[in-house]
Amino acid sequence: MRIDSGEIVFLFGGQGSQLYRMGEELYRQNPVFHHWMERGDAVIRRITGRSFLHELYEAPHRISEDFDDLELTHPAIFVYEYALAASLIDAGIRPSAVLGASLGEVAACAIAGACTFDDVLPALGQQALALQRGCRAGGMMALMADPATFNESPVLPRRSALAGILGPTHYVIAVPDMWMEDVEAHLRARKFLYSLLPVRQPFHSPWVEPLPAGASAALLQVPFSPPRIKVFSSRTAGQVLAPDASHLLRAALDPMRFRDAILEVETLGPSRYVDVTPSGTLANLVTANLAGSASTVLAVGSPFGREATGLARVLSKLRAA
Repeated sequence: MRIDSGEIVFLFGGQGSQLYRMGEELYRQNPVFHHWMERGDAVIRRITGRSFLHELYEAPHRISEDFDDLELTHPAIFVYEYALAASLIDAGIRPSAVLGASLGEVAACAIAGACTFDDVLPALGQQALALQRGCRAGGMMALMADPATFNESPVLPRRSALAGILGPTHYVIAVPDMWMEDVEAHLRARKFLYSLLPVRQPFHSPWVEPLPAGASAALLQVPFSPPRIKVFSSRTAGQVLAPDASHLLRAALDPMRFRDAILEVETLGPSRYVDVTPSGTLANLVTANLAGSASTVLAVGSPFGREATGLARVLSKLRAA
């Protein structure tokens, strides 16, 4: 098995990458993106009675506000990433592999053909309702530090969980509400560089287990097929030959091994990575992990919007390669 030089790997991320107004320019200008966002919103409205499109583009939210309502963010991230990947594919950019992290593993599997948009999105809508109502409160923080500092800390192993190692100087912790102030005070005292993610639950930690009633039932009913292209997972840090509902459920619970997953993909040959997350954060992480690599990394989204311009730039670079 080998990814030949120059082949394309789409990158899908999860909670923490979302923001208000994400994809608005594409929604207004790109028919394919618009179609999938509308289609997804109609599904979620039937399940929850709420519209993520209204909250994203019509409600008076500033892009700087935290978009952290799980009932909306959970399906919205999936639909955004699927819609953007579908827009790239419609423009002639077909991935030979996908790599997902956390919730992004669901969109990665859908684009790879292991499950369908119409089967899996209703399950995510039901899951979001169950998680919002029954998941323990907490949060997640991204730390700009060597992951070894987690175990070296006298506080972090006792008051938080190592939720993921994303790069050589980047990791994520999950913290329950009761210890959030203690952890933040420790980080400030030790002069850690960190940021609070727009997430109200401590995913990828023991504090979200067992899952609330209803959070897994709908997903376990989704039919799965062998993927048409290679699927790489941040949960397993390798290729998943037969993704299924059990794997995707664990992808939200187990630590993210994004750095190991990228390094595993790299052993198969240089690639062109395309980040389809709302804020383009995975592109920066891939770059940090691939010093000296012949691979290239592109992102459509950014924290500043203008995704239509970003898509045009990415298409131009991929077609010129």
